[in-house]
Amino acid sequence: MQKIIVLFCVSILLFSCKKAIKNSDEKVVDEVSNVSPDSLNQNKSMGNGNLSIKNKEDILGFWVGYFENADENKWDKMVEADESLSWTRENKINISIDEIDVKNVVGHSVVAGNNRPFKGTLKEENDRFSFELSEPGTDKYDGKFTFEIKKNDTLLIGTWNAFKKIEIPKRKYELQKKIFKYNPEQMLTRFDARRYGDWGKSKKQKSIDEGEIDAYGDYYQEFSSATEKIYEINASNKLLKKEDVENLKKGDLLIIRNTIYARHGYSFKNRPLRVFFDAQKWYIPVHTDIKSDLTETEKKNIQLLLKYEKNAKEYYDTFGRG
Repeated sequence: MQKIIVLFCVSILLFSCKKAIKNSDEKVVDEVSNVSPDSLNQNKSMGNGNLSIKNKEDILGFWVGYFENADENKWDKMVEADESLSWTRENKINISIDEIDVKNVVGHSVVAGNNRPFKGTLKEENDRFSFELSEPGTDKYDGKFTFEIKKNDTLLIGTWNAFKKIEIPKRKYELQKKIFKYNPEQMLTRFDARRYGDWGKSKKQKSIDEGEIDAYGDYYQEFSSATEKIYEINASNKLLKKEDVENLKKGDLLIIRNTIYARHGYSFKNRPLRVFFDAQKWYIPVHTDIKSDLTETEKKNIQLLLKYEKNAKEYYDTFGRG
């Protein structure tokens, strides 16, 4: 009799586990776990801490800012999902100067999920340093960086020209020297935030004019989005429990999980995620492979978040109408 009771309890436990997370074979794409071989040998130098440029050694380190479309007609290529969800194709870039000798420079750029080496020359003048640096040319998006840094200044200003014919062949940038440090306590900040909207997941809704007998109206878009919960939950500094995540929407789970990666300086390929995290002032794209940097707490939380993300409902939000 006791054996039957034990077997009955085990069967109830197994049933409740399956009920808690349904469709466990449904796939959720996690780009961090799909790292290209080229990114595994990336330079993970943190740079030096000198923010004001007085000599060549001060140039070493990370220079961060927006990599913008230099075309005067850049608005023609703007991605506009709704009135308050638009993107002019700018991405946050990190130009890392890794080595300098008398005239030669070696470094790498990190932008939009790409980590590309470059090398070239620098010319020192009385009041400035001028650079001409080329990527290898083996990637579709390789090109040439031309920029300068004035002495006793904190800005790196220049242009980039693609070697091959691509949609945006010329970009401009004005970058500042930055220091990267992983901080598990870092939260998303509302002040810097752009609302997250996945313009790849949208649906049309019909707005009805209640004053008319017939329900005619214009169609408007609603986008897969996230709620205010993304500003309340930190998946890097504590182990999350089932009750912390079981009632969250898919967009919330997605952002909370990817904020772990953002804290480690992960450079996002996914456009909506990239646009969202680029807006956070603390965020610096440093790596395209951060798997070895994740803490045990973060690894466990990622697995939990992914399980619930597979089955969570989408939260659809209307942009530009509130």
